[in-house]
Amino acid sequence: MELFLVIAQILALLCVSALCIYLIVVLSRVKGTLTNVAKDVKEMTTHSLPVLENMEFITSRVRSISENVDDQVAIVRHSLGSIKEVADNIVALERKVQERIEGPILETAAIISAVFKGIRTFVERVRA
Repeated sequence: MELFLVIAQILALLCVSALCIYLIVVLSRVKGTLTNVAKDVKEMTTHSLPVLENMEFITSRVRSISENVDDQVAIVRHSLGSIKEVADNIVALERKVQERIEGPILETAAIISAVFKGIRTFVERVRA
């Protein structure tokens, strides 16, 4: 039985040794893979910095353009408000003029019409 235990120990030690050798091989491959990943990440970082700087520049330009557009829209709104105010003033002036002139003109026209009717009636009576 002792021989069996010795053989089992030797087999167990061989298996553990094979497992250690396998783990060393796997860990060396993992190290190589991690080295490649680190190299790729470094390269990606190197290439992405100019892109990010360009994005920052573009973002600042877009912000500036949008502020200018906002300013221009405010100017247009103010101009439209001024035009509306002028148009309202013209309409108010037209109403005032119409109110002040329309009454006397209509009265004058009525008087002139009455005078002509009176003259016509007088002429018709004189002829008859």
